[in-house]
Amino acid sequence: MKLSRTILLAVTALPVSHSATAEIYKCTDEQGNTRYVDKPCAGPSVVFTPTPAPAISEDASVRMDKTKRLLRAYEAEHEEEQRAEAQRTLEKQQRIEKCTDAKYYEQNVTHAGRVYRIDENGQRFDLTDEERAETEANARKEVERWCDSK
Repeated sequence: MKLSRTILLAVTALPVSHSATAEIYKCTDEQGNTRYVDKPCAGPSVVFTPTPAPAISEDASVRMDKTKRLLRAYEAEHEEEQRAEAQRTLEKQQRIEKCTDAKYYEQNVTHAGRVYRIDENGQRFDLTDEERAETEANARKEVERWCDSK
């Protein structure tokens, strides 16, 4: 694996750093180790003459720019979808919390022996039967509002 990376590096780097007439020599020593160098070997060697990479055409450059713009648009769309999903998750969690609170309040109102209100001076006043019925109805409405199947 390391040798193939070295070969790839040598083959790709040399055309950039040397002129088109540069040559690469494949050398094998007595132990059978292979190496690639830019100067002739002492023993037998195989010569490679790399060909220069083709020039990028104007059409390819335009296509590359379009591709980059498209990728940026996809990334922006994906980020927006992630933000929307995070918002939906937050709203669902808040709805669950409000449902739990509404059920707790309804439970307390409907099962309490006495239901009262507190005025601005901090005094407690028991609710009349009509006020208690209205409070229980409002508590049920809150449960329906927050605990539906949305």
